[in-house]
Amino acid sequence: MSGLATIGTAVAAEAGAVARLLTRQLAEHDLPADADRVTRAVDGILADDRVGFLLVARRGDEVVGVSYVAMIWSLEHGGPSSWLEELYVLPAWRGQGVGASLLRASLAQARERGCLMMDLEVTEDHARAAHLYAREGFVALPRGRWVRG
Repeated sequence: MSGLATIGTAVAAEAGAVARLLTRQLAEHDLPADADRVTRAVDGILADDRVGFLLVARRGDEVVGVSYVAMIWSLEHGGPSSWLEELYVLPAWRGQGVGASLLRASLAQARERGCLMMDLEVTEDHARAAHLYAREGFVALPRGRWVRG
């Protein structure tokens, strides 16, 4: 429990709330925030836990934060690994330990699934997130991420 929020696995009834938070997360970072695409992705994750898992921070019935961890098989790490693709907390809930609780729960769930490591990325201008990850034992790698459609 953190800032009166509880952390748990997202359920199908929360898919809409989760998709809205993740769409908002993308928009805050000036990334393509297509609500339909995010909703399809959330539905796919909830339908097949081999893909990964979604955790939510709840205050009562309200979803105030979310994390999405994708499952991967990594050559670099020598087996099952995870990718923390998104971690988002509504602005009113930031600074109350919700993000740290979501991160710790994500790490614990990944370990339970046999993951050896967790990777993530942080944009250069997101010092608050970088501080959280460093405080929780993550180290920055000297790489850049590339993508192609």
